[in-house]
Amino acid sequence: MLDLNNISIAYDNKTVVSEVTFSLNSGEIGCLLGPSGCGKTSILRAIAGFEPVTQGEIALRGTQVASVDTHIAPDKRKVAVVFQDFALFPHLNVAQNIAFGLHHSSGKEKAQRVDELLALVGLPDIGERFTHALSGGQQQRVALARALAVRPDLLLLDEPFSSLDAELREDLAQDIRRILKQAGTSALLVTHDQHEAFAMADKIGVLKAGHLLQWATAYQLYHRPVDKFVAGFIGQGTLLPGQIIMADSADDIHIKTKLGVFSLTKEQITQFAGATNIDVLVRPDDIVHDDNSQNLALVMSRAFKGAHILYELALHDDPSATVLCLAPSHHDHALGERIGIRLDLKHLVMFNA
Repeated sequence: MLDLNNISIAYDNKTVVSEVTFSLNSGEIGCLLGPSGCGKTSILRAIAGFEPVTQGEIALRGTQVASVDTHIAPDKRKVAVVFQDFALFPHLNVAQNIAFGLHHSSGKEKAQRVDELLALVGLPDIGERFTHALSGGQQQRVALARALAVRPDLLLLDEPFSSLDAELREDLAQDIRRILKQAGTSALLVTHDQHEAFAMADKIGVLKAGHLLQWATAYQLYHRPVDKFVAGFIGQGTLLPGQIIMADSADDIHIKTKLGVFSLTKEQITQFAGATNIDVLVRPDDIVHDDNSQNLALVMSRAFKGAHILYELALHDDPSATVLCLAPSHHDHALGERIGIRLDLKHLVMFNA
């Protein structure tokens, strides 16, 4: 559905997006995730046709729509955009907003399409209401229905939940994913919120300073991040210092950490050839609270999260070597208390220190 090949974007001769490449299959929902100013909205605008590219090419359904020498107009791309502020027309009612882009349809066809979309977004009875009388979540659904009305090949969503209350965002993201999947619409979302990205997207691209660091599933980003920035931006975790221990054989190399000694795979041995110090990524779900364990850790801080408590624990009472542990909240321990832990490390993720 969508191919970006080595694209760059610049404003006033300053490059804001550099050599970005990724693809989105038909029916997939993708997400560009990163902090403010990383270039994700610029990429979205270039796909829509609002910004030119200074390098590379963009293709939709295999047809080039943007390059240094090509620029297909936005209204010729079969791309729809849901903007951050929804951009609904206050002087039109809901039905009129949704039907706004259906210029070549008869009145009967418009009414039928509006009814179909209102049912799809779960708002079947509000066609005659005006948008100022709707909640933020309802306005978001109407904006989505209006974008889907013209049956776009690709739907672009620019920070679509930023104006909504935090508790609504994840639920609405899941609802909109269901709606898009039901409609069979390919979509690309821009957000700085990883929870929205996880709730909506099949593939997620993490950006930093205009560079796409990794394009992968949420599972891969969490368990197999390519660098420390991705590891820190996705989920929670700590980097535990480790030292490489050379054995008699070049194929037998270990890492010594405060959590114990780990063996390296052949791929990791090649990856860290010549290194002496590394950092091991430890996620909260890698550390299991176990009252029967003889391996004790000191509670440095705690955050109550309802069903769970997130503990920061110092290994061997060393404040420079801490890990996070998400324990059921009936395991209620005070600051300064020592609690039993055991390791449940399924993926050994490491970075050169």
